[in-house]
Amino acid sequence: MRIIIRKVNNRIDNEKCIFIRREVFIKEQNIPESLELDDNKIESFKFLATYNNESIGTARYRTTSKGMKLERFAVIKQYRGYGVGKALVLFILEELKMEESIYLHAQESVIKFYTKLGFKIVGDRFFEADIPHIKLIKK
Repeated sequence: MRIIIRKVNNRIDNEKCIFIRREVFIKEQNIPESLELDDNKIESFKFLATYNNESIGTARYRTTSKGMKLERFAVIKQYRGYGVGKALVLFILEELKMEESIYLHAQESVIKFYTKLGFKIVGDRFFEADIPHIKLIKK
């Protein structure tokens, strides 16, 4: 499976990212749209994963006072388990390779996924959108 990842720099790709996030976070996980779709409130860099010209995954990162925060990793259900999420993480980490502080808030269900990619757990469990999360950092 040849996954292509590119940085989003146009309205059409941005809409594809939002569609994926709607499918994964709003429809599957029942996260309120008002919490999930915050793109007009923050500045971020978005990425789109495609396979055979079909949009199958997305992620973004943004600058915070604590460093570069990776977030909104989402893969369309039928493409999970094929390395799409891993490809997105590795692509973004390559882009941020000169950054000293990289972190994310992972849902508990995917902590193992991120630790296999070199992230370390810091802190205690907390809730975002009523879903348990843990903070992880990349050293």
